[in-house]
Amino acid sequence: MLSQLKSIQNNGGYTLCAGKDGFLYVSHERGIAPIMKQLEKDSRYFSDCIIVDRVIGKAAAMLYHRSRVAYIHARLMSEAAYNYLSAHHIPFSYEALCPYIINRTQTGMCPMEECVKDTEDNESAYIALKEKLSSLRSKALEKEGNTYE
Repeated sequence: MLSQLKSIQNNGGYTLCAGKDGFLYVSHERGIAPIMKQLEKDSRYFSDCIIVDRVIGKAAAMLYHRSRVAYIHARLMSEAAYNYLSAHHIPFSYEALCPYIINRTQTGMCPMEECVKDTEDNESAYIALKEKLSSLRSKALEKEGNTYE
């Protein structure tokens, strides 16, 4: 299944592929957005899935752990994600390891990784990440001048 998911990801240009018997989820969305979108519907959406994701930071690792995935593979994984997954005995593999995930403007740490760097509890991480995503989306709308006030 892992090799099939890697192939699907490569051929489709997906950022995320998740699968298990009779189930396949794919997304082109970046960051933790596609994970959060599904976990908001069902906290165990990815339960028992094999995950193939382009980038796994600690935030994604914690969200996948919360959903009870079976296995995670990342093209790029942060050291914090590596340490978290190891500590929680979640099977994983990666192609490259980095000190931390860089934000999209390449000026520092990813805000999601920053948001969970000091917690080990995936429930409090989920709440903090949900708030952070909401805040970032609001700021993006304000920046574009699309406020509704």
